[in-house]
Formats: sequence, C-alpha cells, structure tokens
Amino acid sequence: MQTGEIKSLEERTLYHFTKLCGIPHGSFNERELSDYLCGWARGLGLKAVQDERLNVVAYKEASSGAEGSGAVILQAHMDMVCEKSPSWEHDFKKDPIPYRIEGDIISTGGKTTLGADDGIGVAMIMALLESDGFPHPRLEAVFTTAEEEDLSGALGIDGGLFTARRMINVDHAADDEVVLGSCGGLAAELSLPIERLPLAGGQICRSVTLSGLPGGHSGEDIHRGGGNAIVLIGRLLRRCEPLGLLIADISGGNFRTAIPREASLTAVLPRENAAAFDRAIDDMRRAFKEEYSAAAPELRLSVAEGAASRTLSADSTKRLIRTLCLSPDGISGMSDRMEHIVESSDNLGELHLEEEVCRIIYEIRSTYPSTAAYIADRIAVLCEMVDGSFRTFGRYPGWSYDPASEMKRISNRVYAGEFGEAQKNVVLHAGLECGCFYAAIPGLDAISVGPNMWNLHSPSERLSISSTNKTVRFLARLLEEMALER
Repeated sequence: MQTGEIKSLEERTLYHFTKLCGIPHGSFNERELSDYLCGWARGLGLKAVQDERLNVVAYKEASSGAEGSGAVILQAHMDMVCEKSPSWEHDFKKDPIPYRIEGDIISTGGKTTLGADDGIGVAMIMALLESDGFPHPRLEAVFTTAEEEDLSGALGIDGGLFTARRMINVDHAADDEVVLGSCGGLAAELSLPIERLPLAGGQICRSVTLSGLPGGHSGEDIHRGGGNAIVLIGRLLRRCEPLGLLIADISGGNFRTAIPREASLTAVLPRENAAAFDRAIDDMRRAFKEEYSAAAPELRLSVAEGAASRTLSADSTKRLIRTLCLSPDGISGMSDRMEHIVESSDNLGELHLEEEVCRIIYEIRSTYPSTAAYIADRIAVLCEMVDGSFRTFGRYPGWSYDPASEMKRISNRVYAGEFGEAQKNVVLHAGLECGCFYAAIPGLDAISVGPNMWNLHSPSERLSISSTNKTVRFLARLLEEMALER
C-alpha cells in the first residue's frame, strides 16, 4: 500500500468520525445514523441491507486477483453510551457531540462521552470500504445497534446475510493487543417497595452529594479501584442509621454498564442529632479521601441544607440501607487461566427512587454462565430478605478463547511484520458482539482490535489520533494479507 493511500485512509477515518459526532446515536436512538450509513454505502455503489433492528450490512466485492480468498466480516457498533457532566447541558437525542482536538487527543473536555466507543470503529470501516488503494478479499461490513444496552442488534443478526467465516471486530481500546475472547453477561434489577410518610416535626433536612469519582467501563475498569458512588452513599447511610436517619430522596448512576461517578441523598433526622450527623459526614469524607487518594483525587462529599415534605418510612429506610449494604459490587472472581484477568464481576450501576418503589440495577459479567448465575442468585436471595421483586434481562453470550485460531495467527504475523514487535494476545472482561456472531454463523473465527482509548463510558473519554492512524494502517495490511490466504 502506497504512502498516499495510507494518508488518505487516516484522513478519511478522522473525517467520518467527526461526521458521526454530529448525528445522535445513543442506544435505541440509532435510526438517523442507520439511515445515514445505509445511504452512504449505496452512494458508493455498494449493496446495503438494513434489517428490522436497524443493523446495516454493506458488501464490497474482492479486489482484482483476490476473488479466490475467503470473505471477511468487518464489524462495529453504531450506538454509544450517553453520559455527561452534571454541569453540562446536553440532549443526546438531538445535540451533536462537542468534540475537540488538542494535539494527538480527541475528547469533549469532560463535557460528555465522546462516542469513540464505537464510532471510531465505524469510521475506520467506512474509510476501508471507500478505498480502492489496496488488495482485499470480499468485505461484508456490518454496523450493529444497541450494543451498549442489550446487544439486541447483534443478537438478532441473520447469519444468512454473510458468506464469510472470518471476522474482524473493531471495538477494542489498545492498539498493541488482539482480543481473542470476551465474557458474557446479563442485567439484574431489584425492585424494593417503599412507603412514604409526611415529614414529622422536630426534624432537619440535609442534602448530601458525592461526586468526583472517575467512573468508567463496568467491565474493563472494574478492577481499577475507582470506587462506586452508590456503594459509598450506602456506606454513609449505614454509618448514620443509628442517628434516626430517614431517606427522603436518593439517586445514583445513569447507566448500568458505567461505574457510577455521582450519587445524591436527601436525609431527614432529629434536630438533636444534627451535630452528630455533621461529625459522621466529616469522618466519612476523610475516610473516602484516604481510600481513593490515588484513584479519585477530586472526590467530593458535600452537605447543604435540604428540603423535603415526605420521607420513606423507618421500615423502608431500613430495608433500603440493608439492600445497599449487602448488594454485591465489584470483582467476584479472578480467572484461573489468564493472569490478572477478572473472571466474574457485577456493577451496582443505577439507583432510582420512584413513587412506590426503589429500583436498583446491576450489570453482571462472567466467563462462565454458572458464575453469572451465582451472582444473580445472590441478588435474588437479598431480594427475598428485603421483600422485593427480582428480574434479569439483557443476557448476551460470551466468546470462548480458541488458541488454534487462524485469525490470531494471521493477526500476530502481520502486526509483527508491520511494527517490529509482538502483538499481545488478550481475553477481555467485557462483552463484545463476537459471541453473538459465533452463535449466528457456524465455524466463525474472529478477532477484535482497535486504537488507544481511555475512560470509556464517562465524560473523560479520550481517543488517540496517532493510534487510530496506526490501527487503520494495520487493518489495511491485515486485509491485504488475507487477500492472499486461500
């Protein structure tokens, strides 16, 4: 591949990504982007199919001389996690992503998620599809929906749309790695019935806010020790429960696959216990600051005068505090096969206090269905103890590591030849759509790659431009090599 073609791929990838930033594409809001991608592909003269789940599949025939090589699926998801800073006004259903470029980094400056997960994968595939400057096998590009919510796009894919038995998923966040397996998972919801009562006399109201945690991806960042705002508010509640505290309002987290960065509480307690409450807050602030001095130096626990007309009953308050105290969160088990890899975990991701119920939502991830079932059982048992109701949803399959993968062999060889170093083979504690495609396409062999990105699923999300350029160059070289495979 010539230098000019490499430069064109780099420039077109950045162009497509910034174009995608202007089209709203949160999970379940992909219609506009799906239509755009379908129209764009057809505008190139490619056959394109849009299914009922708004997945888009575009086909490009093999380059001259590569007709005998096997077809390859290129895959990325078009939706993004919608998280924003509390101080930034943004409507993800209509507002463009406020991206900015500073040197090598694309970010939003902490305003919102960037959507590089997985907009940059979509953009790279678009650049590859429109290029005629390198040999390639038949390309079957698929852009899926709802990956960040329940993977329903990939779970509903029709395997009959594809002739390929080789696949490159472009949804990873480290350019020197190739992913060869990922976990499966499911979501769980505990619903706790609550009783509300009028505010009694002789009580004071305090508004408590915990913020400044780094958040992050509920799978890939679960081991980083950044803290969970809902868990910390639960600890504070347990500490203050002996003071006669009642909950008037409480909330935390925005999305179950993002580790909660903020949580808030409106508490009511007897006036004579105000000083003791303030001392308890000071103690917990010092404790949290000490525990998270490295991971969350900007952690803040603030208290102000609050207002409330009703509180939860003493019994409802007690059951909610116990639920938060006993809810599993974080690492459940480590892998016995790959060092430093989490095998199973869950993220206490959302807490919503509604009129008659408090809903707590968890994201469970595991290599083995049995360990995911055990975590779900723990939440179900807790639910029985507090007289709540329980359900699971959003289940998706894992992707088992195959040490004999031919795609692994080709990827390792091309990477070493192109960059003069060994590619790292990894298995992720995160859900990738490859497992869904394995279920739909018998005999599939897949890998996943992508550029350097950081702080996914949070407003601190960042993307490296030079790493993006490296990755699209690698993909082009990989396709060139695969064009020679028979």
